[in-house]
Amino acid sequence: MSGQGPSRGNEKKKSRSRAAASSETHFHDRRSMNRYRSLVETGVALTAEKDISRILDLIIDRALDATQADAASIFLTENIKIDSIANKQAKYITVLRFHRSTNRRTGMTYQNKILELDKASIAGWVAIEGKPLRIDDCYNMPENLDYKFNPQIDHETGYRTVSMLAVPMTSANSKVRGVLQIINKLKPGSPGDVDHHRTLSIDDVEAFTDEDVDLMQAFASQASVAIENAKLNNDIENLFESFIRASVTAIESRDPSTSGHSDRVAVYTVEFARAVHLCGDGIYKEVEFTDAQMRELRYAALLHDFGKIGVRESVLSKQLKLYPHEIDTIMSRLEAASAKQEMLTWKHATSELLETIEKGRTLSESPRQYIDKVMNRIDDFAKRLQQVRVSIIKANTPQVVAGDFDIIGLMTWINQIQQEIDHAMLTPEEIVKLSMPKGSLTDTERKEIESHVTHTYHFLRQIAWTEDLGGVPDIAYSHHEKMDGSGYPRGLLSDYIPLQSKLMTIADIYDALTSMDRPYKPAISPERALEILHMEGRAGKLDLDLIKIFREAEVWRVALGMKGPQAA
Repeated sequence: MSGQGPSRGNEKKKSRSRAAASSETHFHDRRSMNRYRSLVETGVALTAEKDISRILDLIIDRALDATQADAASIFLTENIKIDSIANKQAKYITVLRFHRSTNRRTGMTYQNKILELDKASIAGWVAIEGKPLRIDDCYNMPENLDYKFNPQIDHETGYRTVSMLAVPMTSANSKVRGVLQIINKLKPGSPGDVDHHRTLSIDDVEAFTDEDVDLMQAFASQASVAIENAKLNNDIENLFESFIRASVTAIESRDPSTSGHSDRVAVYTVEFARAVHLCGDGIYKEVEFTDAQMRELRYAALLHDFGKIGVRESVLSKQLKLYPHEIDTIMSRLEAASAKQEMLTWKHATSELLETIEKGRTLSESPRQYIDKVMNRIDDFAKRLQQVRVSIIKANTPQVVAGDFDIIGLMTWINQIQQEIDHAMLTPEEIVKLSMPKGSLTDTERKEIESHVTHTYHFLRQIAWTEDLGGVPDIAYSHHEKMDGSGYPRGLLSDYIPLQSKLMTIADIYDALTSMDRPYKPAISPERALEILHMEGRAGKLDLDLIKIFREAEVWRVALGMKGPQAA
């Protein structure tokens, strides 16, 4: 019995040792599994995120959790344009921008600080070499290294950096996009690990492991791809934005009188959609617009008139009912009529005077009185011609709303004058143009202007819009349609007109009425413009419920600053 005692004791010790080893292995395996699960989850989360700021936050938070680290920083490479000598190509230098730093004890800081890209700094060395760098104690580094630790932030915050792991964020084409820097790996269960409000002690920190290096390299690779995708997405958005801006510039360069119209309509329309989104009652209380739909609507509003680039400039910028050369012809005709009347009057008076003298008669008045009578006849005719001239100029000015003044009565009076003086001052075509009750365009010219909507649609269809912007062509296509089918170009009824187009129609009409920059009409007050919108609504052409929202939400006020004091 006594010989078996130590044997049993040894067996128990071995059993306990095997159990401890098994437990440690199990703990290690479970920790490794959790870390790599975190890597997978991070990859999924980064794939779904498009905002670079949130991507950076996500990377730092996940990296800290996966490595049990206390702090982390992200540096991104960036090309900065430098001043160049005149007539030479612009030059760029690559720098590191210190974008973000998170410390679980001191909080998050947004440095946005530029560093030179060289091997003197830890981040710079990693970015240039494209290799990870692990440091066990930043304050006890060999002197012969290319890179040095910069203790400035530690001095400013009272923090102590001990261990550090810096890994390059490398893209698929092996280009370094930045550096992920992890600081102070905490010992599990240490006071600093348990209480993040506690001042960190050197004893709380341990060195990063080979496993940490592998894990962070995988993190950094995912982060680089996510950042590259986000930048690509931003570049696409910027490309669309710059293209749209260039397109608006092209439109307005053809008709400078409408400068700013597209921008204002976009501002009105987006604000209008926001008001509809927020309305709590009425038939539109369930309508909501996403951020993507708002962007789609804004682009459609900015480009709604792009098709005008295909309309003749003379028609596009026509200010009055008659073209300048036509009104000049009429004025010359009136001058000719005046000269002809004066010539005939003097000819008749001279013949009458000669006949009186030849027949030995005496004048019933003195020669001076006779001359004055002739002059009065000429002056009376000139006054009547001046009235005609003024009336033609008045008739040539377009009316905003039919019936603002009696254009038919005016043309009837001009026609009577023509008959009385037995001189055609206006051709039948000119009479038709001057008799137009509204606007400055003939039916033919109006059809040409209206064709801009179809031109816009065909142009916008050629653009490879992203999926969330696919509705831009259709929204712009319907911005001149009316609910009763009287609009153009397709004569759609209300049910077939997109809601976004209805919003844009109201915004477009309001801006056209109140703009100060239309040469063919004076600007009218916001109150008068709203009255006209209500008239159109009561006539069944516009949506009265939407006009109510437009007015009650005071959408029309948002662009007052864009128009100047007169519009207020």
